[in-house]
Amino acid sequence: MNIHILTSVFGLMFASSVMAQDGGVVNAVSETASSQDFGSLPASTEIRQMKQWVSNSGDNGKLPFILVDKVNARVYVFNSSGQLQGMAPVLLGLARGDYSVPDIGDRPLSEVGAEDRITPAGRFVSSLTYDMHDKQILLIDDALALSLHPVVKGTPAERRAERLQSSTSKDNRISFGCINVPVQFFNEIVSQTFMRTEGIVYILPETRPLQTLFGTGNMQNKVSSTNRSGNPLLTVSRTNKQQNNVSSTSR
Repeated sequence: MNIHILTSVFGLMFASSVMAQDGGVVNAVSETASSQDFGSLPASTEIRQMKQWVSNSGDNGKLPFILVDKVNARVYVFNSSGQLQGMAPVLLGLARGDYSVPDIGDRPLSEVGAEDRITPAGRFVSSLTYDMHDKQILLIDDALALSLHPVVKGTPAERRAERLQSSTSKDNRISFGCINVPVQFFNEIVSQTFMRTEGIVYILPETRPLQTLFGTGNMQNKVSSTNRSGNPLLTVSRTNKQQNNVSSTSR
């Protein structure tokens, strides 16, 4: 499992070797990276394009933001100035797709079929809160029961921790749609970056080109995703449930 936690020194970002929660040493990155790029960290063309667009357009509104690469099962966390704070592997929804079922947030887990276990693409105003088990999560969209949270144990057959530690992204599709990250990464990077502030989570699409959702050339600081019927589903506004701080379980 490669977790990269970055610390800023005189305007440069240095990736340091950190201890994984299981006691193993996480791979270190030896070279420096400016505040505007990824240095030697792996990042797809789409992630690089999205980062550049967010920085150039100011779409994040001077808030911290996260980029989620579903294709390669990675997450990148940036502070409000656009400086990369860290990168880690993620677990994603079992099914591939970019659209959520409209009533997915109201279903008990037992009624969510494998084909509906999707991590939707879109732009989400997000903030830290606590789930029904009093565990801190980054609430992405409560109406969709969608959050980014420390990896949950799940069932023994799911092997979630093992999947996060594997060297391939091919086995990272297992959740009900939530984004599972390493515990240490959540506590030291996500929680610290989003403390006392909202932020933006951009989940990149995997079944269509990036520009069809985020329109890097013609977006006007507002993005929405659509459900399977083509109707607007996800917007930059928070839902009433989020405003009332009603949180869902980690899935």
